[in-house]
Amino acid sequence: MIMKRQAWLDYMKLIAMFLVVVYHTPPRYDNAHEAALFNMGAPVFFFAAGYLFNFAKQKGFLSFLSHRARQILVPFTTFFIIFYALWLVVGRRMAGPEEQAIDTLTPVWQFIQGTPDVVLGPFWFLAALFTMQVIYYPIKKYLSGYWPLVVAFLLSLSLFVLPDVPWFRYWNLDKAFLYMPIYALGNCCHPLVEKFNFDTRGRSLLWLLCAALGLGFLIVAPLNINKDVAYVLAPEAVILVLPLYTAVCKWLEKHHGVSRVAQTVAITGITYLALQNYLIGIIKMVVGKVAGQAVFDDNILLKVAIAIAVMIILYPLAILIERYLPFLLGKPYKKSAS
Repeated sequence: MIMKRQAWLDYMKLIAMFLVVVYHTPPRYDNAHEAALFNMGAPVFFFAAGYLFNFAKQKGFLSFLSHRARQILVPFTTFFIIFYALWLVVGRRMAGPEEQAIDTLTPVWQFIQGTPDVVLGPFWFLAALFTMQVIYYPIKKYLSGYWPLVVAFLLSLSLFVLPDVPWFRYWNLDKAFLYMPIYALGNCCHPLVEKFNFDTRGRSLLWLLCAALGLGFLIVAPLNINKDVAYVLAPEAVILVLPLYTAVCKWLEKHHGVSRVAQTVAITGITYLALQNYLIGIIKMVVGKVAGQAVFDDNILLKVAIAIAVMIILYPLAILIERYLPFLLGKPYKKSAS
């Protein structure tokens, strides 16, 4: 039986991807606003991934691991190889003296450790997602009901007491722990997620109140409490916003149906993730040479305009890669209908 595509998830991924691009686009603002913008983007993908994870379909851990490695580690590797080569040839010189001072093998060691900050920073998400899913699988296997969600919260809160050691950042294990509750919420709470809509006035007001509390914490906390505390509690604040986030996306599905654009961005999300920073850099370089670097100072409209341009420019490129270079994404070529 083929499941009907849930268009609201496509809208959710489209909005989240746009916010990720806006976050990476200059100018950058104070920590509070950047924290709110970031947490309304990247972590939402963990929620969507958790919602789509169906344990009943898994044939076993090794089969699951092979499937996730194909979908995550293959594009993680192929895009790294491409951009590492470009970094060696032209990227270091274009970025400036600080980049040229980085040792040639540093990106390779970062790749092995699952933290490719120099060459492919946004792929921290793929590393964290892979680690998170590997850890979550046995939790889901041996615990039922809402217990995986409870364990996920405990793992996240354990960051308060776990020592800050380098190995804990390998393959973004720390971020896998941090955002596990968001993933588990999407996976364990399908009946609850189904109620995230605007079908009653009381429910709508409740979602608005929760979102106001969550966004308020994300904006205010970094400036008023210990940054480490604000960092660890950020996923809980995101969870407060997710009902409203989901309800808006379901409203879009109800009133606008399936969106081909949203569906395409959702399907080609890894390509968007890989290419957006480089396209942002190219646009920034061109705009800076034409109008001067000062044009970026506190220019929120320019920030949004560049993000929109990136989303539009990457659209056909992402489709071409999906269609003609699927091996970069760990996907087989699709046979054309005869």
